[in-house]
Amino acid sequence: MPKDKHILFLVPDGVGIKNYLYSEIIKHIKNKAKITIWSPLPIEAFEDVKTLHQIEFGYKQIKLQSEGVLTRLYREASTYARLKHNTKLKGNPTILMNWRKPNYNLKVKVLYKLSQVLGNYITNNYSRILKFEAKARRYISSKMISLYKRDLEDLSPTSVFITHQRVPGIMPICLAAKSMGIKTITAIFSWDNLPKARLAVKTDYYIVWSQWMKDEMKDYYPEIPQENILLLGTPQFEFYLDSSRILSRTEFAEKYGLDVRKKWICFSGDDLITSPYDQDFLNDVAESLYSEKEQVQIIFRRCPVDFSKRYDEVLDKYSNFIVSIDPLWNIETETGWIGYFPKYQDIDMQINLAYHCEAVVNLGSTMALDFATFNKPCLYLNYNPSIDSSWSTEKIYNFQHFRSMQGLRPVGWINEKDSILRQVMRVFGSPQDIAPDIQLWKEKLVLHPLNKNSEKIAKAIL
Repeated sequence: MPKDKHILFLVPDGVGIKNYLYSEIIKHIKNKAKITIWSPLPIEAFEDVKTLHQIEFGYKQIKLQSEGVLTRLYREASTYARLKHNTKLKGNPTILMNWRKPNYNLKVKVLYKLSQVLGNYITNNYSRILKFEAKARRYISSKMISLYKRDLEDLSPTSVFITHQRVPGIMPICLAAKSMGIKTITAIFSWDNLPKARLAVKTDYYIVWSQWMKDEMKDYYPEIPQENILLLGTPQFEFYLDSSRILSRTEFAEKYGLDVRKKWICFSGDDLITSPYDQDFLNDVAESLYSEKEQVQIIFRRCPVDFSKRYDEVLDKYSNFIVSIDPLWNIETETGWIGYFPKYQDIDMQINLAYHCEAVVNLGSTMALDFATFNKPCLYLNYNPSIDSSWSTEKIYNFQHFRSMQGLRPVGWINEKDSILRQVMRVFGSPQDIAPDIQLWKEKLVLHPLNKNSEKIAKAIL
């Protein structure tokens, strides 16, 4: 059967591979459309995609160009203005914490200072914010847009799907596609992104996880028609529904050097910005549970983009108690999120962690939703291991996306170091009492039934 559709996947980083290309989306479109992938990542990052789906696809490694000074100035000014606008809109000062000025050279520091000045000027007039965003797009190099347009003319895609909305370097491709009448769609990266003013690309359609996120889009981006915001869910939790991925407890223990006789608690690490004292949290958990080492074992899974040495001292100190199971990601580059990409086997490892561990402990991580698929509770760490005027767990849990918890008991809380042992023992005794509303919370944040999301997204892309 001839394929009259041609889908171009724009994949800015490795998370898009894991959440979208490893999902069943491609299974639903591969017999109906040709597939091409453009990405800054090397072709090796997509070998598992080819093997998994038994497909051949077109591929081009693209280098996303840096923005011009005026484009970046107007975009950053409107970002700052949106953050201030959103702070006032929601009465939540933590939203402004998402304004993180990079520690670059003097030229960039001046640009960010000027962005703040301009952002302050436009923040009380929403139409000015929209005008600044339009100016940012107008100053994008016409030569760059023409080059992408030529590439798109050669390719002739019927639609372009961007695996997340946060990378400004994708915008010239969107503008080229728009000038040619090619449908563009982007997925909103995560449940916490919309208040952060990280809608860096402008497309025809936006895929959101839930009605909660669709309502957020209406609040934060009222200029986008509601019919262009597609409530289709996210495919990343579908993997957990496939029982064939689950190893027996004995197999899992043998594979990773675990003691099958003990109860396993997963400590999932956060990135350095979110949790700068994560190594202290891990030490506290290990120290608190060590008296139960004959019946408990800690499994440590670090954040895939944090292979720093900050945990080494704790891991050495408790080498007979903590088993570190590293994410199966390629980490050979030093370009942050752009250079990391997951191996397909990492999905199975993460599924088995959630299935075999009794609970997960972390600081506000989405891993709570992963574990919820198997009705396993999450314990959120909620105390300050160090005095730091610029960071506290109080600020973290006041982030806007945690307001989705209001009226629910979706996680357990560790409000002080001395309560770690008690809370973990509660998990062993009555896990259902720790987080009785975890499923209600997950249904609020992710469209159910989970096993239909890939199919719905595939239809939208086609």
